[in-house]
Formats: sequence, C-alpha cells, structure tokens
Amino acid sequence: MIRKIRNIFQPYMIRPMIYQCVTRYLTAMVVILLWNRFINGNQVYSVVRDGFFVVGLFFFALAWFQYLKMDGMTVHHLLEGRHKTKKRHSSKDIADFVDEKIIPFDELEEDEKTVCRFLNHIICGLLYLVPALVALFIL
Repeated sequence: MIRKIRNIFQPYMIRPMIYQCVTRYLTAMVVILLWNRFINGNQVYSVVRDGFFVVGLFFFALAWFQYLKMDGMTVHHLLEGRHKTKKRHSSKDIADFVDEKIIPFDELEEDEKTVCRFLNHIICGLLYLVPALVALFIL
C-alpha cells in the first residue's frame, strides 16, 4: 500500500493537504475546548490527556476508513457519479504550465483526494495523540 501512496502522491498535493490538516486540527481543538467548557465542568478529565487522546484516535479511525477506500472498499450514495471532472493537459511541455493556477482540492482526481485525506488524518492524529501519550505516561 505504501507503494500505491508513493505512486499517487505528487508535490502539488501538499498545499490542499496542509489546508485540510490545519482546518481539521483547529476544528477539533474547538470541539475539545467546548467539551472542556460545557461538559467537563468539574474538570474530572484532563484536556490534554483525555481530550487529545480521544480526538487522536478519532483521526486515526478516519485514516483507517480512507485506507479501506484506497484498498477498494466503496460506499454508494445518492450523488455518486454526478460530479463533473475536468480534463488535464495532454502534453508535458513546460510552456503549457507557465500560467497555470495552483490546483485546488476539488480538482484533484478521486484517488489523489483519498491519499490527501489519508495523509492529513494521519498528521492530525499524530498531532493530537503524541501530546496525549506524553501526558499519559510522563505527567
């Protein structure tokens, strides 16, 4: 599977992956802070130890679903097949790409989107799980 990810991953996919990772990281942080403010009123649970741990596991579960999707599992839904795909350039001449804009996430192919989602779920999971494990075993 690592070979498949390496074959699909291209340098132009870094920007959409970072944008999604930052958005998901901040959204999860807001959810953790809201949980701490309204549900965890008596401060029974630690934010870093327990909140980060749960969110990290959630991101790894999402990464696992993307892994299954890369492996061939599909979930059919109502709007499947109604998306329009844009054609890519057929030539590889450098002059064709001089004025080309940066490719947004919506214009990536489906397998490229899956790899981007998989990698940003892994990154976000690590960003939450590592501090949680440090707090769990050291503090």
